[in-house]
Amino acid sequence: SVNHNADSRPEQLVAMRVFINDKLIVSTRRRKVYAVDAVLTDLQNGNGPEDGGSWLVDICDALTDHASEFIEELHDKIIVLEDALLDQRVPARGELSLLRKQLIVMRRYMTPQRDVYSRLASEKLPWMDDSDRRRMQEVSDRLGRGLDDLDAGVARTAVLADEVASQMAEAMNRRTYTMSLLAMIFLPTTFLTGLFGVNLGGMPGAGSHYGFSIFCLLLLIMIVGVAWWLKRRRWL
Repeated sequence: SVNHNADSRPEQLVAMRVFINDKLIVSTRRRKVYAVDAVLTDLQNGNGPEDGGSWLVDICDALTDHASEFIEELHDKIIVLEDALLDQRVPARGELSLLRKQLIVMRRYMTPQRDVYSRLASEKLPWMDDSDRRRMQEVSDRLGRGLDDLDAGVARTAVLADEVASQMAEAMNRRTYTMSLLAMIFLPTTFLTGLFGVNLGGMPGAGSHYGFSIFCLLLLIMIVGVAWWLKRRRWL
């Protein structure tokens, strides 16, 4: 059962064990199973199952309803993440990993559950009539469609993970490219400032009052010239 208990995540599934025959039903669980409460409410209202077979089918139907609702929630989350990536917004750290974990865990435990439903529909159990078997097969088919959605969700999250990695790599490449262009723009000026900073005699303009201003103007012209050259080569 999908875990709807407080302070628990839905993919932390709850196991329920059942002994059942034509006269007796005994179920055990460690944590609350809301599907049992739903069937119990129907019984108290006078419109619940009339025998053990129909009770089991109603329980499986309620379990599948809860699983389908949770799978639909996961599907909606995937759509939100896909739309965010189309807008170049990377999901929060761990959000995509948690979603993939929930998909994989649900698929891991719902697959054998679907097989159990299918086997119950085909077994000639004395306390299940043909109507119960048909209903059980319908429940099994519905859970099978949910499993198909889980498989598609796992594949879609794999594509999302690749897209996130691609966008992050592209962003890093853009930053690296920008840093490289800035280094190229200031490379000539760095060379000149290093050359004129040796503090040796004979430096041109050392005795002129306008030497520093002329030197700064020369650096500015070089920066503009290199930027223009990069723009002409379509590197900027």
